[in-house]
Amino acid sequence: MYMSMEIRQTWEKYIHENKLDPSKIDKVISDSWKLSKKFKVNPNQGVGNRILTTSDFQEKLRNNETLISLAKRSMDRFRILFKNMDFILVLTDAEGYILWQSGNERLRETAREIGFWEGSQWTESVVGTNAIGVALRTKEANIIHGYEHFAKASQRWSCVSSPIFGEDGQVKGVVDLSMPAHYPKEFDFLVRVQLIADYISEALQRKAYEDQKYMLQYYSSKKQPGILCDSSMTILHISTELINEPESYLGKKLNDIKTTDWLIGIQEPIWKEDACIGYFVHGLKQRVADKTFVFPYVAGRSKTYHELLEEVKIVAPTSAPIHLFGETGTGKEVLANTIHVNSPFSEGKLVSVNCGSIPDNLMESELFGYEKGAFTGANANGYQGKIEQANNGTLFLDEIEDMPASMQSDLLRVLQEKKLTRIGGNQEIQVNFRLITASNQDLKTLVINGEFREDLFYRVYVCPLHIPPLRERKEDIRELIKSYEDANAWYPFWEKELIEVAEQNQWNGNIRELNNFLERCHVYYRERTPTREQLIQLIHKGGLILQHPETSSEDINFKEQIEKEQIMNALIQNNGNIPLSAKQLSMSKSTLYRKITKYRLN
Repeated sequence: MYMSMEIRQTWEKYIHENKLDPSKIDKVISDSWKLSKKFKVNPNQGVGNRILTTSDFQEKLRNNETLISLAKRSMDRFRILFKNMDFILVLTDAEGYILWQSGNERLRETAREIGFWEGSQWTESVVGTNAIGVALRTKEANIIHGYEHFAKASQRWSCVSSPIFGEDGQVKGVVDLSMPAHYPKEFDFLVRVQLIADYISEALQRKAYEDQKYMLQYYSSKKQPGILCDSSMTILHISTELINEPESYLGKKLNDIKTTDWLIGIQEPIWKEDACIGYFVHGLKQRVADKTFVFPYVAGRSKTYHELLEEVKIVAPTSAPIHLFGETGTGKEVLANTIHVNSPFSEGKLVSVNCGSIPDNLMESELFGYEKGAFTGANANGYQGKIEQANNGTLFLDEIEDMPASMQSDLLRVLQEKKLTRIGGNQEIQVNFRLITASNQDLKTLVINGEFREDLFYRVYVCPLHIPPLRERKEDIRELIKSYEDANAWYPFWEKELIEVAEQNQWNGNIRELNNFLERCHVYYRERTPTREQLIQLIHKGGLILQHPETSSEDINFKEQIEKEQIMNALIQNNGNIPLSAKQLSMSKSTLYRKITKYRLN
């Protein structure tokens, strides 16, 4: 009690007179008081007022899942040490933000009155001298009792804190025991808290070692250059294929890396026991192109498309897999060809496969080929599959979302092992090719819905490129029309009206629909002059009706509505004939049947 009064008098003299007798107070406390004044902490308040938003707090919890789990486990293990005590056990991260609390509910409510709560930052710069803040700064265990706290808000408490250390020797957080100030300042409390902090530190370091070992095994199984990062995106390992001195990058954050030698690709999570413990980041070694970038098509004037072409210029000279996604008719084939002719594989062939147009039962033989006599009806000389044809060239898989699940597994194996076996054969054939895939749907959503393999997704989605729809680049319509005119040596004197009408349309079918409209103009008005209304009618003649009474726009999305209309029009034009309709739609019969059921067109 006498010591408490002496500390109080020392505190009051320092606060009111700025005088401090070093013989009457511990140096750790006096240093912290001086810092508190420097940080301009109000000694008459000191309430925790730096509190995370809900979203930021949730992110903190995600980033510290392991730490929190170990803290909860330690509480179960060492609960007997605090039997018959009124206390709060607290865990903070390395920045002093409170992540978790346990203990007496009444005390927790009292603590909440001064902002000592989950999501609040409890450092010397925010609330003045306190055990958590001192532990973070000194990296040592300590007790801050009663009036040793700089601010009045905390002087009714006695707090004991000890830092938690990670495998790198850095402080990862703090364990704090907070009690009412009537508990004495005893060394025994310090020992108990240190015991918990040491337990968490050892478990944290052991888990880090086991996780790193697991990640290195995962990394070594990859047969492509990449960067290994832990869950906080700290670099653990870099392929020597990417850089000559990878050691200089170890321990740095991925976002801190600034280099023109290689590009950062997709971040593939590494899972262990349902927890993400790190990432394999695909690294793309840039190659200096020995020729000018070639784009033998209409680039237009729009900013969005030119930004896309700038991305293409970056990724095309590499060997990285590229995924093109966008609506039907946006020109995915054009970009696939552009990437091929500007790639290291340009001397090989560009082999295109539309996965949606091949029946499921023929997909394997089409991609992998077969030996002679492999099955009834097979070519007598056998068949070299599309993958093999693309060796030393580029394989373009369009509408990859329609690839059957069994074939996704087979394709993944080829991408991992760089070899295949023909149907009916037993000889492994080495293959090396650039992979380009394309889809009309969002592959991420398909993965979430279980409709596309997650492991294959990370193989094909290394460099995703989004192709904007024509309605988002209307300033390019004029250039596209002029390109059509040049290609067909057709220059109507009513071109101005043609461009004005075209620029006002939405073009849900994108460039393909625009070209079809121009073809009709050429046919119908080769030697005549149409009115503005006739041009609009000509657009509608080949356009789609986007709504029907039996289908609400709330049931299916815009892209699906267009697909439904395309299927409906094909069925009507072919009098319900499935084979003819499937051929017209460039999809397999099984795919057409599935979509007829999906859109309730049967």
